[in-house]
Amino acid sequence: MKTTRKAASLKQTNFLDNAAIAELLAREAEQANGQVCQAFRCAARRAFLCEHEAYDLLAAGKSLVELAGIGPFLDRQIREWFEKSTPLPSPPEIRAEFLTLARARRTLLDHPDFSDTLQGDLHSRTCWSDGTGTVAEMATAARDRGYHYLAITDHTKALKIALGLSEEKLFAQGNEIGAVNSVLAEKGADLVILRSAEVNLTPEGQADLEPSAVSSLDLVIGSFHSALRRMTDQTDRYLAALHNPAIHVLGHPQGRIFNHREGLRGDWPRVFAKAARLDKAVDRI
Repeated sequence: MKTTRKAASLKQTNFLDNAAIAELLAREAEQANGQVCQAFRCAARRAFLCEHEAYDLLAAGKSLVELAGIGPFLDRQIREWFEKSTPLPSPPEIRAEFLTLARARRTLLDHPDFSDTLQGDLHSRTCWSDGTGTVAEMATAARDRGYHYLAITDHTKALKIALGLSEEKLFAQGNEIGAVNSVLAEKGADLVILRSAEVNLTPEGQADLEPSAVSSLDLVIGSFHSALRRMTDQTDRYLAALHNPAIHVLGHPQGRIFNHREGLRGDWPRVFAKAARLDKAVDRI
């Protein structure tokens, strides 16, 4: 009980959420070397995927080792930050404005009606590329959530690291999606699986699939996965992608990665205006 009261007091006097802890861990990594540095860096990234806030666990008198990537050493370090009332850190641009899973779930709990407004998902992956579920398993999950549509947007062939699909594999996947849709229709399910893809774009805005393969899809997300460290204005490449008639959605245009890549820069008002004129969507930046 004494530990619980102390932790509760810490929560009240020093609001270090998981994002703040991630920043503190990243700063420790910058001062360390070797395996210690790597441990801090990994823990900083994993802090964003923790289901619970560290301060909630402390307030409940629990050990922080319940969080992924946190061992006894990091448990002691984080507790010390709470006990010393460490000021909330202001992250540099490369680590700024990233949303933690714990905060996202807290926001959803504060707005319980939000999920009822969702009609479907237009960006999902299967085991055809770098996902884990089959098309049928994804359809079942979508139906259980009350979705009316689900776009299967596996990566395409230029992104070999993600097992991107060639034209032939995309066609074969389309047959599987068709079979799943037939089963859904037989069961009277109000759900359709869309034949889609997240195609890889060259810096010039060209897709990595033949036009005939792309034109047969219900939805095409175009994303840049290369030349993502350029520091000059990249507005022209976004405009080129939007002008590509095969592209319906411009995917993750900045290409940011926490503490690894700041992301590309562009004239976003100009990009958004062009997308609106062409009736196309822009993914989160």
